[in-house]
Amino acid sequence: MTAWDLLISGGGPVGLATAIAARRRGLSAVVVERNAGLPDKACGEGLMPGAVAALHELGVSLEGSLELRGVRFVDGPLVAEGEFPGARGRAFCRRRLMRALRERCVASGVELLAGHTLRDFEYDGRRVLASVTRAGGGALTLQGHLLVGADGLRSRVRRQLGLELPPRQAPRFGLQRHYGCVPWTDWVEVHWDELAEAYVTPLGPSEVGVALLCHGRQPASFDALLDRFPRLVSRLGPALGRVRGAGPFEQRVRAVLAPGAALVGDAAGYLDAISGEGLALGLRSALALVERFAGGELWRYAADHGRITASYQLMTQLMLSIGRRPRWRRWAIEQLGRHPALFSDLVGVAADTRAPARSLFGGALRPLAPLLAGVCAAR
Repeated sequence: MTAWDLLISGGGPVGLATAIAARRRGLSAVVVERNAGLPDKACGEGLMPGAVAALHELGVSLEGSLELRGVRFVDGPLVAEGEFPGARGRAFCRRRLMRALRERCVASGVELLAGHTLRDFEYDGRRVLASVTRAGGGALTLQGHLLVGADGLRSRVRRQLGLELPPRQAPRFGLQRHYGCVPWTDWVEVHWDELAEAYVTPLGPSEVGVALLCHGRQPASFDALLDRFPRLVSRLGPALGRVRGAGPFEQRVRAVLAPGAALVGDAAGYLDAISGEGLALGLRSALALVERFAGGELWRYAADHGRITASYQLMTQLMLSIGRRPRWRRWAIEQLGRHPALFSDLVGVAADTRAPARSLFGGALRPLAPLLAGVCAAR
């Protein structure tokens, strides 16, 4: 029986990135993905600078993607723009990104078992034995040194390891669809409403993506939510394809490591998509996990993961708090519109997944201080 270094459950972007990173370090990797084709999900499809940097590090081609200048908030007549302070982001259709990652996997020598599902696994102190079934019937057993759970929000690996914790936040959901029209912006636009946010991403010469995030309850209709943004609706062309959904978003974990297993990406815990940094965090965590495993220091990955996600947790909690309170939100957007340098600083904090922990509070809280003080005053 072949003994792999990494058995990776989940062939989404983070699972494939983990496998590519492993091959770059001379490790063997097999990816188990239940979808026979390219797995798809609802997402904003904007790559923040941290995600772009990680993909370049992995040698993944972003040819044909559009440049993103920064983030624009729109709330009625209020508009605020924060440019990425360093490298630009990119807009890339999810399916094109998946194709690029799979091509890189094949070129790297990754074994990809598409149309297979991880059913069970056990660790005997030296190796992991995983039971896998094929979509058309039949089963096989895989053997490896580390099982990596990269199987998303509803992670089977996380659940079987007993690492799940109950959510603290009210449930939030996302819906996404493409539209045929010429993009009117090179920003990621976030349109705010009392019930939802609408994220607009240019995807090509005649295509844009719209993702709707709503809080408190699962939405009954994409169109009903979209109609809450009449100015946005007036810019859109015909709908392309079907509506995709995701959520509830928040996933809490006891730990990201267990004997013989590690979690990455959404499987390793997730708060919300409101900051757009999910893919950047997952990719950077995958790189950190492989480096620690290859260096014989896997135990250090837990601290790495905490450092990588610290600014995301801070910024996302702040945005959720403001988004739920219209008066706070409008005041905050008005202030950010008046002080674009502050907004750019905040965008930079959210985009930086590699800052050391010791610089988080020295760097992140400095630009946050005026906003936090204003939010408290606005109560």
